[in-house]
Amino acid sequence: MKLSVVSPVFNESDSINKFNEELVSELNKNNYNYELTYVNDGSTDDTLTKLKSIANNNKRIKILNLSRNFGKEYALTAGLINSEGDCALSIDSDGQHPTALIDDFVSSWENGSKVVIGVRKKYKSESFVKRITSLVFYAFFNSLSKQKLIEGSTDFRLIDKSVLDEFKKLPENERITRGLIDWIGFKTTYIKFNVSNRIGGKPSYTYSKLLKLALNSLTSLTPAPLFFFGIIGLVITCISFVIGLAILFEQVLLGDPMSWNFTGTAMLSIFILFLVGIILVSQGILSMYVAQIHTESKRRPLYIIDKENSIGFKEK
Repeated sequence: MKLSVVSPVFNESDSINKFNEELVSELNKNNYNYELTYVNDGSTDDTLTKLKSIANNNKRIKILNLSRNFGKEYALTAGLINSEGDCALSIDSDGQHPTALIDDFVSSWENGSKVVIGVRKKYKSESFVKRITSLVFYAFFNSLSKQKLIEGSTDFRLIDKSVLDEFKKLPENERITRGLIDWIGFKTTYIKFNVSNRIGGKPSYTYSKLLKLALNSLTSLTPAPLFFFGIIGLVITCISFVIGLAILFEQVLLGDPMSWNFTGTAMLSIFILFLVGIILVSQGILSMYVAQIHTESKRRPLYIIDKENSIGFKEK
């Protein structure tokens, strides 16, 4: 059995050596026949220099250096596509995914699971805003989509070669790796873990990047928002029709016995403002999908590898 390990890296100069020591120690302890691929996602510090030093001291380690910062999803995709093992394990390079669980992941795979997913437990250091926004996102997504996402699921996961082969066929440019793997299916096992503290450095995922990731998840994995606002428009039309009839009977036919005193201009203004707001929201949702179509229609490569500064890379 050959295990491929993929770890995207971006500006992890302060922690990459320690992380590599822990990861390689765990892999050697279990006597795995492994290949370890670090994907340098356009780091602006001396991460690449340290990665090259690491690779020169361990022939099982490969470096894929991307020509610029493409983003974690694309860096992870690059590593998975260039994996040659019987199964591939993705793990973050900041030390928050516990390497001690790798043996559990492999054991689950050996027992028949094609996909093994690490699910993080809730932890106290997570901010209130992040907990609430995460809860809202999963509730909203799962209520709209047939594809259910497990709250707390992470990119710390192991997939069988058969799943990886199917993953390589997916051509999306706007991609959410974990969502695509979930979409592929196959027998899945979930392993819960406590999130460790970062070894060093600062998180590269800002709230704006997390928001973009959430929006991409919605538009790339489900068309439900389009239908959702169509339904809202239908409901509003029906409600407006009923209210219009009520006002007609109360003020015009019955002489305003309830003293509503609605003028025609006021009623028209209320309905116009309300419906214009719904139209603008609907236009915004449509714009996201049009932007998605625009991006996909370009058919640009997902990433570009800087071959001169990569080690162990075989062009595919």
